[in-house]
Amino acid sequence: MSEPAGTATEMVAPAIAPRRRTLQVGTGFASAAVLMYFGGLLGVYFSERADFLRANPGESWIPSGVRVELTAPTVMAWTLLLSVVTMQWVMHATKRDDRRHTLIALVVTAMFGVAVINQTAFQYRQMGLAIDGGSLAAPLIYTISGSHLALVVVALSYLFVMAVRTLTASAPSVHLDGMSAAAMLWHVMVFVYLVIWVGLFVTK
Repeated sequence: MSEPAGTATEMVAPAIAPRRRTLQVGTGFASAAVLMYFGGLLGVYFSERADFLRANPGESWIPSGVRVELTAPTVMAWTLLLSVVTMQWVMHATKRDDRRHTLIALVVTAMFGVAVINQTAFQYRQMGLAIDGGSLAAPLIYTISGSHLALVVVALSYLFVMAVRTLTASAPSVHLDGMSAAAMLWHVMVFVYLVIWVGLFVTK
């Protein structure tokens, strides 16, 4: 005899609910790795600088003739602080399903990030710091600032992905977890630069 019509339906396994906060957890681990990486780099920098100043009292850690000015790094620090505000604007608009303001805030935040890349390139040209000059200051400064530059590019790429998902989603809040993860990485990037700003340029 044939089975009742409802039997096949009853045997279908229930749908598995999608996991929540997966992107946030993954980005959290990645952010922790980023903080450890920069913590190690900055630890090496501060240790080498202290050893140099102890062994060469009265001499400058930064080679003579190199212009490590505070203006460009300070402008970058304030630019990134402003981007924190616009990133929170992104989160607020996403929670309210305001696609227009979400995209506007993402574009403004990305513009701040691109401005930091431009300012970093200007600072490199202005410094004239030679890697083969015999001082450990040059390779360490370039390694730390270059690593942060790469982090800015990664954070911008994350924003681009979330902008595309916002454009194609039925509602921005569908991707609130992803946007929160992007905001987390962005805030970590800003925090890292503030530490670099103080450690490398304010107290040079």
